[in-house]
Amino acid sequence: MPTLEPPGTYSVKVCQSKGVDPTDALPRELLLRIFSHLSSFDLLKLSAVSRSWYDICYDGSLWHTIDATQYYTRLSSAQLTRLITRSGKYVKDLNLRGCIYLDIFESLGIAKSLSNLLFISLEGSRKFDHNALTQLIKNNSSLTHADFSSLMTLTNASCFTISSSCPNLVSLDVSWCPYCDANGLIDILRSCKFLRDLRISGCKGVEDESFMRELHNSARHLRRLSMASCTSLTDESMRVLVSGSRDRILIDPVTRRPHILPTKIQYLNLSYCILLTSQTLSDLAYAVPDLYEFELSGIPAILEDGFNALIPNTPNLTYLDCEECSQLSDATLNAIARADCGKMLRHGHFSFCENLTDEGVTNLLKSCPALKNLELDNTRVTDEVINVAVQVTRERVGKVLDTLQRLVDRGEYGAPQAEDLTGVIMRLATYDCPNLTWQSTLSVMRRNEERVLFNRRSMASRERPAPSQDLTDPPEHARLSQGDTVLFPTGFIQLKCAYDHQKVIDGHLQFLLMGDFDTAIQLEREFAEYCSGDPEHEFLRYAQLAVRPNLLVGNLPALLNRGGDGSAPGQNNNASNNFTLGNIMRSRRRHRRGPILSQVLDAPPGDDPVGIDEGTVLHHRRRGSFAGCVIV
Repeated sequence: MPTLEPPGTYSVKVCQSKGVDPTDALPRELLLRIFSHLSSFDLLKLSAVSRSWYDICYDGSLWHTIDATQYYTRLSSAQLTRLITRSGKYVKDLNLRGCIYLDIFESLGIAKSLSNLLFISLEGSRKFDHNALTQLIKNNSSLTHADFSSLMTLTNASCFTISSSCPNLVSLDVSWCPYCDANGLIDILRSCKFLRDLRISGCKGVEDESFMRELHNSARHLRRLSMASCTSLTDESMRVLVSGSRDRILIDPVTRRPHILPTKIQYLNLSYCILLTSQTLSDLAYAVPDLYEFELSGIPAILEDGFNALIPNTPNLTYLDCEECSQLSDATLNAIARADCGKMLRHGHFSFCENLTDEGVTNLLKSCPALKNLELDNTRVTDEVINVAVQVTRERVGKVLDTLQRLVDRGEYGAPQAEDLTGVIMRLATYDCPNLTWQSTLSVMRRNEERVLFNRRSMASRERPAPSQDLTDPPEHARLSQGDTVLFPTGFIQLKCAYDHQKVIDGHLQFLLMGDFDTAIQLEREFAEYCSGDPEHEFLRYAQLAVRPNLLVGNLPALLNRGGDGSAPGQNNNASNNFTLGNIMRSRRRHRRGPILSQVLDAPPGDDPVGIDEGTVLHHRRRGSFAGCVIV
């Protein structure tokens, strides 16, 4: 009598004969659903298992997105062409960036097979045929984002094809295309009314008045514009972009504002347009009120008067790149600090601005509470700038702690706010600054070691999201229970400093991210003693800094109050093992590199001197624990 299967079950009779694929009994739709969870490269490897798997892996429904940059070096041009042509009408996002080995016939085969593309990137594909490019553009009228930068076969005729075939184009990048100039770009500006992002860096003829007038008409809906390295661009050309005419912009005698209509440009790149002067910034003053990213590196004629006119009228500015603007001085930084954008600025690049001094940089650090990245390499700054950055980060952390404590007192869960205390809160680049000493590196290392006492009574008792099943339990020191008092890390400064010190500070930061504060403190002491040659003096300064109220550097007070074997105070311990300040200072005297310092400095280039598993750090953050929290 046959056995009956429970209702709702599905049985598959698998043939046990040799050479028969057990997946043949599964429906094709189910196999496609299973294979859709694999990466692109895994699909390509599994296609060699059998003929049936080959057909499944090359099914077009699995290849809506083809990013050849991940595996094009491992595939032949014939294999890549076969993949794209078999996927055909299913492909909507194609990235062939850097695929230089595609010949004429393969390019034509790819172009003829694609008809539903929305995103295309051919950056650097030098051998992609001109006729194939024309065919590709004509077949994909729904194209919205196109990156043809550094493409040798893009010409003005290709621009005309784009203007007639792709009216819905939103983003276009034709930077560094040697055979594309302003005459071809005019057709695109006239036809593509939805264009929001235009990148024409390195293109020729952009100073032409007719082109700039068309660009002026399109600037009402443009959001991002890049004209970097357009070396023929002048102040008169930029005035046409702003006002539509080369005539001098008139100023209203009542409102003191120019007679121009503001644009909606949010990102503007004028880097290495070497003929521009401060007059361009003055003309842009009331034309880009929504600007939040501005790049103008490599323009030597930019002076303070241009910034004084522009900065007060760009309140949303968050990114400013003034690298190699050699005429910039402290007055520019002071203008940024006084303006509304000073509260919004997050990234400032002032490398090779040799006229900058400590006065302007320290004022910028103190006045910009959101500043997280500051590049000052090849400037005249001194250790005073690093000390101010250390103090500023302390004040920021203090504000976060006050907010977090108020949330905890009200019984609200404050983990999102606490994450501001566990990662990198400021990045500084100060390499090749001749006036900086090793003391600045030591100041950053000691600042990164700081932790504060914090009570998480209410927050620890709150429910947390259930962790994933594939995660293991966190270590004992990361588990927090009700009423625990913990040592919170107070954020880290990531410093890019002199080459001789870079490996030391990188290894020190990695130890801290692991939560291994004891090893990090030992590395810092060895570095200080090795550089100063006076271990007693340096360690005494360290000890005085450590015992300040409510701010602990490492675990020094605990070491001073505990016995040599780590036992609690009051227990019987061998007097020779007690951790007194004198014993610590005597034991730390070194005339050579310590073991931790040697381990970090002697690591081969490219190797991790610490051996940190980044997955472990990520695991602790996903579990809600905090790097460096130690229960006391």
